[in-house]
Amino acid sequence: MPAIVSLIFFLLMVAPELGFSHSSWFPNYTHHPHLFSGQERFKNGGDKLSKPLIGDSGRIYACSENMLFAFENNGSIAWLLPLTFKCNMAKAPVHGGRGQILLIAENRVLQINIMKIGSSEPATQVLFDPGPGERGGEIVGIAVSTLCSSVIINVKNRGLVAYSMRGQLLWSIGPVLDQYGYRQGCWKNVSDCYFASAPVIDQCEASIYISNSEGELYSLSIRSPQFNWIQDLSSFDKVYTITPGNNGLLYVTVPVKSLTLALDVSSGNVLWQTSIGPLSSAELSPVVDSYGQVILLYPEFRFLQTVFSVSFY
Repeated sequence: MPAIVSLIFFLLMVAPELGFSHSSWFPNYTHHPHLFSGQERFKNGGDKLSKPLIGDSGRIYACSENMLFAFENNGSIAWLLPLTFKCNMAKAPVHGGRGQILLIAENRVLQINIMKIGSSEPATQVLFDPGPGERGGEIVGIAVSTLCSSVIINVKNRGLVAYSMRGQLLWSIGPVLDQYGYRQGCWKNVSDCYFASAPVIDQCEASIYISNSEGELYSLSIRSPQFNWIQDLSSFDKVYTITPGNNGLLYVTVPVKSLTLALDVSSGNVLWQTSIGPLSSAELSPVVDSYGQVILLYPEFRFLQTVFSVSFY
């Protein structure tokens, strides 16, 4: 799993706050003033980097305030791109298909075309911007379906909105849906209930998974705003992370209980659970590889550990 290894290498070599403090990471770019000024920002220890994205080419992408950086896997700066808006340091950029990167900047979603960097054409455009006629709010997270060429955005207190990669609104939906006099979602609290997690996409099932503030987990079709099922997991906890296995299973990590649950993607039923703790962060999420191994990174020990294996067949 070279992508995971590269990510661990990156995280362990940088400072704990994801800011660079070792000048040896940056070669001498005096003949490229824009790169030299970029490395000086980190050498002085003032700026920090956002959570990183590892691209298909092995490059690592991360933001620092209003600047997007691309690093080679040895830590040198490949290029930097000024941004009009300040990016969300808590959210990693997202792979948007070939040559595309999406990132959250303030209450907007920016689309970066890597192929246009250094050319006469603008490399950045605003994909989502809550204008005067739209309801704005904090963007909790985004997910991209490259197969459907769509971007799913969770806007707090508004709901999920789906846009095409060309910026066309496809659909939107809130956490409560009334059908035939029956309420779906937010069963225990309607007045202060909202989608609370970043959406994640199961590419095999063409489904979106997201949780609300009351601990309910939703499955939605990526093509239309309909709920496939809703599973109430509040008995475990209201805060958990969601990881699609792309293998007929959906994994839910509950940090406070040190548990990972496996759910059937067609029904939402919990098939089994296993202890994986203790965990130190509510943001920990497992990675499922093509062999069915579920892997967690324990930051306090700084190594990858295979917690358990799942047979696909």
